[in-house]
Amino acid sequence: MFRATPLKLILGLLLVGATWFVAANSHMDIFPCKKTTQDFSTGRLDTRETTCSILQTHGDYFRPPEGAKLTEAGWATAVAVIGLLPLLVGFAIGSRFGKKK
Repeated sequence: MFRATPLKLILGLLLVGATWFVAANSHMDIFPCKKTTQDFSTGRLDTRETTCSILQTHGDYFRPPEGAKLTEAGWATAVAVIGLLPLLVGFAIGSRFGKKK
């Protein structure tokens, strides 16, 4: 039976925090997004769907009016990669440490 013990929760949440820290400070360009860039020769804004990193969607990576925003698929990918996967790995590691023989 699945039981969430404090050790599993702590390990899972630590891994989620560490994964968020890495994703927010690196170019993990795996998240679907809409990126708006400016063509300086014509002065027009070009919006296209591509992949980008959390680093590009937050903070001052682009100068306005340029920017990047996650799509619905991007948010789903972020929840799975940054939230669910590390949490499950933390639970698996916690269950290995918590087993009594």
